Amino acid sequence: MKKMILRNKIEIKKNQDQTDLVYDLVKQTNIKGVIKVYGAQCIKINSAEYHFYVLMELAEIDWEKEIKKRKQNKYYYTEGELFEILKQLTKTFAFLQRKNITHRDIKPQNVLVVNKVYKVCDFGEAKVTDGNDVIHQTIKGTELYMSPILFRALNKRQTHIIHNTYKSDVFSLGMCLFLAATLTFQSLYDIRELKDMQLIKNILVKYLIVKYSYDFVHILIKMLEVSEDLRPDFIELEKILSKK
Repeated sequence: MKKMILRNKIEIKKNQDQTDLVYDLVKQTNIKGVIKVYGAQCIKINSAEYHFYVLMELAEIDWEKEIKKRKQNKYYYTEGELFEILKQLTKTFAFLQRKNITHRDIKPQNVLVVNKVYKVCDFGEAKVTDGNDVIHQTIKGTELYMSPILFRALNKRQTHIIHNTYKSDVFSLGMCLFLAATLTFQSLYDIRELKDMQLIKNILVKYLIVKYSYDFVHILIKMLEVSEDLRPDFIELEKILSKK
């Protein structure tokens, strides 16, 4: 059960719309990679506060907690495990892309684990697009996982940016995967502000090549490509992974 404290009817409508989106999506398509939503209810507490409850499928753990647990136990993911997680999530996000749905806040906290299935949750910042990948939109997401174009815009205090929202989401997933592979947030901070792709490649290789193959490192390099034009979207990434 997820509980949110909301302050006005605009917030209520936004959360109700997002909940309905997930509920209808899972019900109509039976997609396994999105957490199931069974229902929602809003209760008015007083004139300035509402409690919004969402009943969801029970997960064992979220991905961030799983990563922290592995770090504590010094239990690194195998390359096979990371490829399996990546393929599962890419399949889900590619499906959403075909439905013109962009998540816009991909991070390990928003991935829940249910019987070894990694499921996407928290569609609070999700947006249904008109089928145009490159859109003008408000800046959404969590700073540490943002794509370079969004991160730069945020630092310049811009409120809107034109970018490929699916490719930005791919970058965010790449940061999640990099965290899972290294089990340390320092790896993300090391590349967060870099603009030179060669420097980023060098850091990725330094962290990963001891435990993982160049094939894995190469996929991560593609996902964390600074240039949006050179970075795949989820449908393109799914095709790349199908050959692995």
